[in-house]
Amino acid sequence: MDFYTLTDQFLTKDPIDDFVSAIWTERYSVAGDVRLVVPANSDMIDLLAPGTYLALRGSQEVMNLETESIEKGLMTVVGQALPTFLNQRVAWFRNPATDPPLEERIVDYTDSTKAPGAFISDVVNKMVINTVPFTGVFVDTNLTWDMEEIPNLVLGPIDASGVVKRLTLPIGPLYDGISKIAAEEGVGIALYLDSASPITGYILKFKTYKGIDHTTGSGNPLVRLTPELDSIQDLKEIRSNSLYKNVAYVYYQGKISKHLAEPTLPEPEGMERRVVVTNAEGEPVGRKVDMPRYGNWGGYTSYVVGPGELTAFREQHAKNVFANANYISAIDGQTSPQNDYKYGVDYSLGDIIELEGLTGILSKARVTEYIRTQDQTGEREYPTIAAI
Repeated sequence: MDFYTLTDQFLTKDPIDDFVSAIWTERYSVAGDVRLVVPANSDMIDLLAPGTYLALRGSQEVMNLETESIEKGLMTVVGQALPTFLNQRVAWFRNPATDPPLEERIVDYTDSTKAPGAFISDVVNKMVINTVPFTGVFVDTNLTWDMEEIPNLVLGPIDASGVVKRLTLPIGPLYDGISKIAAEEGVGIALYLDSASPITGYILKFKTYKGIDHTTGSGNPLVRLTPELDSIQDLKEIRSNSLYKNVAYVYYQGKISKHLAEPTLPEPEGMERRVVVTNAEGEPVGRKVDMPRYGNWGGYTSYVVGPGELTAFREQHAKNVFANANYISAIDGQTSPQNDYKYGVDYSLGDIIELEGLTGILSKARVTEYIRTQDQTGEREYPTIAAI
C-alpha cells in the first residue's frame, strides 16, 4: 500500500513507507476511514500529526487524520474521509412561512420535488457552496454565511434517479443529516479531491451517485456469487412470510385510503390477501405555520397543505408500512478469495449484485465497503456486501 501525505493545498508531500499495519476503508453511503500503525519516532509523529491529509495511490479518497495514540513504541493514527468534515458545518434553514414568531424562525428543511440524490446535493449546495443570507424578518437569524462556505468545493455529478418524494433534513450537523438519508435511500455520497495544481490551486467535489445493478434482468452484466463456485463464504439464509402484508388501509383525519404493495398487479383476494390498518395521525403534512398570539387569543400551530401533498403523504406512509411488512427471502455472506469477479472491473462500490443460497433462492446485495489491509501477513483487498 502506497501512502503519502498532502499539503493543506492538497499537493503531494511525503511518502509513508514504514508502517506496521494499515486498514483503509471506503464506503458507499457514509464516509470511509483509515487506521495506520507506525513506529513511534519523531519523524512519524511530525508526519502524521492530527490535521494531516493522507492519500493512498489508487484511491480517490482523502483521509483527514484526527487522532494519534502511542503505546509500547508504536503510534496508531486514525482518520476519516473528507465527507465527515461536513459535520463542522450546521444545517440551518429559514422557516418558509412569511411571518413566523421569534421562536420558529429556523425549521427543518422539507422538499417534495426531488429524488434523494438531488435533495442531498441541493442541501450541500445551500449550506456550504452557494449560500444565500436570510433577508427581511429573518435577518437576525443569519449565520456568517460567507465563512460557512468550504473553499474550492463545487458540486460534482448529481444522482437524479429514483422516486421524487417528500424528504426532510433536520437542523443539526450537516454530515449526520445527509448520511442518514443516503443510507436509508441507497444513495452514494462522496467528497473527493478532483484536481490539485501548484499554479491553479485545488478543486474539491461533492457528488451523489447510484451503483450499477448487476442482477438478473437489469440489462447489465450479471455478477452472482454462489457457494457452488466457492465465490461466497460464511453463508446465511432466511425465508419468512410471517410479517408480509400486501394491502394497507391508511387512517388519517377521519378518512381511510387503500394502498396496494404491488399496484400494477391485480388486487389480492382470498387467502392471498394480507391486510394491515395503519394510523397516520400525529404525522404532520404540509408546511408548518406557527400563528402568533393576538390579544387574549393564544398562538397555535397550523399546517398548510399544498395540492397533492395529502395524497402523496398517504402513499408514502403506506410504502413505509410495506417496507417493514415484507416477505423475507434473504441471503448474506462474504466474498471469498476464489471469487471469479474482480472489484473495479466487474463491479464497484455501491453496485448491486446477486447472492445464491443453498436453497437456490437469490438475494440482492449492495457493495457497501471496499477494504484494503496490510500487515506482517501481507496485503488483502476485499469488498463488504450487505443484503438488500
